[in-house]
Amino acid sequence: MLQKSYSEGVGAGFQLTENVRFQLAKTRVNDLFIRWLTQPQTQKLVQILIKDAKDGKQNNLIAQPNAFFINKMAMSGVSQSALFSSPNKKSQGPSSPPKTDPFQDLKLRIPEDLSQSLTQSQILQKKCHVEEAKNYELVPQFYFPTQEINLQLQLEQNKIINEIFGKQDFIDAIHFEQITTILCGLCKYLTKILMVAIESNTTKISKSGFLKYWNQHLAQKEPKKRCFQILKKQTNDYIQFEDFKPFMKILLQEHPGLEFLQATPEFQERYADTVIHRIFYHLCRKDNDKITWRDFKQSNLFDVLDLVGKEEDINKIRQYFSYEHFYVIYCKFWELDGDHDFHISKEDFSRYSSHGLSRKVVDRIFDQIPRRFRSQIDQKMSYEDFVYFIQCEEDKTTIQSIEYWFKVIDLDNNGIITGFEMDYFYEELKQRMDYLNHEPILFQDFVCQMVDLLHPDNDILFKLNHFKQNLTVCGVFFNFLTNLNKLVAYENRDPFQVRNDIVDHPDFNDWDRFAFQEYVRLAMEEENQEQGEVFEGDNIWDNDDSKQL
Repeated sequence: MLQKSYSEGVGAGFQLTENVRFQLAKTRVNDLFIRWLTQPQTQKLVQILIKDAKDGKQNNLIAQPNAFFINKMAMSGVSQSALFSSPNKKSQGPSSPPKTDPFQDLKLRIPEDLSQSLTQSQILQKKCHVEEAKNYELVPQFYFPTQEINLQLQLEQNKIINEIFGKQDFIDAIHFEQITTILCGLCKYLTKILMVAIESNTTKISKSGFLKYWNQHLAQKEPKKRCFQILKKQTNDYIQFEDFKPFMKILLQEHPGLEFLQATPEFQERYADTVIHRIFYHLCRKDNDKITWRDFKQSNLFDVLDLVGKEEDINKIRQYFSYEHFYVIYCKFWELDGDHDFHISKEDFSRYSSHGLSRKVVDRIFDQIPRRFRSQIDQKMSYEDFVYFIQCEEDKTTIQSIEYWFKVIDLDNNGIITGFEMDYFYEELKQRMDYLNHEPILFQDFVCQMVDLLHPDNDILFKLNHFKQNLTVCGVFFNFLTNLNKLVAYENRDPFQVRNDIVDHPDFNDWDRFAFQEYVRLAMEEENQEQGEVFEGDNIWDNDDSKQL
């Protein structure tokens, strides 16, 4: 049998015979047909067709071919009658000269039993062989395309349920915590949320109510999927900001590392909001206030929640939940918010990092170029906006931060940072270095350093993917263009001190190091104030001359 190149069908580089290719296609079609056949909508349709056939009615639900298909055939020069007539039917008219059939190759690949003129209804009945059954609608779905039923796992789960409930019809919250942790594999602080989802009750749960909810929503899911299912609203396919509020309320009430906050409800609320904002910063990649299952699955939030349920020192959980990190963020915001209305103006914001950010950068941020403000007041930055900003500013190794600062520098929004745009931002920092009698760095030297770090395809044409491929060095690039203090600190850095910091805290990222250093500084200031000493840092930009720049 002649062989044809596989590139004519599926791909290049292979040789398949016509028979093998037909068998592969037939197997795939049969698999898809079985999947379609096991769906509830298909079962109802088959039942209707069988009933009409018994009653002698002609059903036209699916007998007519698609109009789009007929039009395509007509445009190709094939009539509808010729397309759907039997190839074995002899012509009644006079013979005509043979014509080249453009569908000859296609007809050779169609099995003989399917080339007959059968209606879709007849084909369906031939394939189904559905026997008459009185309780046909009660037949459960036996094909699960996304999962497999593990009978051994089901037996183990039923054993755990029977052991926890015993002979009781109801159990209290203390015993139900074993259901949450042992059976569901979830954080213990999700216990009351799960109880509310089952029977809207946080004191006791019935065995029948739990089994109904378990079989419908949790039994065939992995623990991470169960966690997502419990946190979100039942009517949504995503987690919103408010969905975390019940969990944070329980955490603040029951976690031993947060007991000291119970005397200050205002700080409890601020801590909860900060934690949720940090979660959305890392998980919500589209920044649309919705965490989808894909976002949740690809994150480490489930593992962090599990650690929260086991670790009593909340500050050891640096991701999302650390109180020390919250304290640093809140104090930074409070220092800038002069009138304490919980909104920051452009002038307030310009004092961040001792006026380290350039005016051009501040203008771009308040023009909402990198991210639209969530504040309800025009030209004001809310606390949520500040939490997002400070994480982008102090840790430039995340995708969110890189995208944020790339938009700031990309003046024409064409996806490319050019030498002109780099010089536009660097010029202001160079002038400020001259004012400080600091030896400026030549722009050419800076560009050469960046080319060596990021390896662009063309010199001085930096695209977003260049930064995403070199996450660890992106901070150097953006700091040189946006923040004078960080530029000077990088030029005057002590390599031995940098190495010691890495050795002392090898698992710290840039954000962890910043939060650690700032918390130590704030703690020292608070201690000095308690002893009657006032700490005043040397801020050369808090004078009239600096405001003229």
